[in-house]
Amino acid sequence: MLAYQFLAALAMLPLPLFQAPAAAKSSSLRWEPSLLIQLQVSDLDRSIRFYEQTLGFKIAERRDDLQFAHVDCGLTGLQLGLSAGGSNPPAAGSIVLNFGVIGDIEAARRDLEAKGVVFVGPTVMIPGKVRLAEFKDPDGYRLRLAKDDKQ
Repeated sequence: MLAYQFLAALAMLPLPLFQAPAAAKSSSLRWEPSLLIQLQVSDLDRSIRFYEQTLGFKIAERRDDLQFAHVDCGLTGLQLGLSAGGSNPPAAGSIVLNFGVIGDIEAARRDLEAKGVVFVGPTVMIPGKVRLAEFKDPDGYRLRLAKDDKQ
């Protein structure tokens, strides 16, 4: 349920999620409205369980022969790629994924804590901007619940 709530929040953004850069509009380079965010993971099964069972996403494709899975985030054209078996994974702190939530961020946080998610400190508030509650996936990638604080 939490995954679908943040996707609904993203759908309310004033600009299209995938808008072609201005320079590309006048050239022969045309962007397809898709984005795959690839994460190197140490244990594919563990990561799939986390993104599917804990966060509520769906696995769009899994290829054991290639040690990867695509995670459907519920937005057309946006997927997370989970790739295992690489020899030199990037540092987990090199990426931060903010997942927008609808409703009470503290309630969403409690839901994830009940599933074993450990948050990094208290929810941070940037007045007039956003509330952020940070946690990590099984490989240490930084994930945050994000709630618009402009009300």
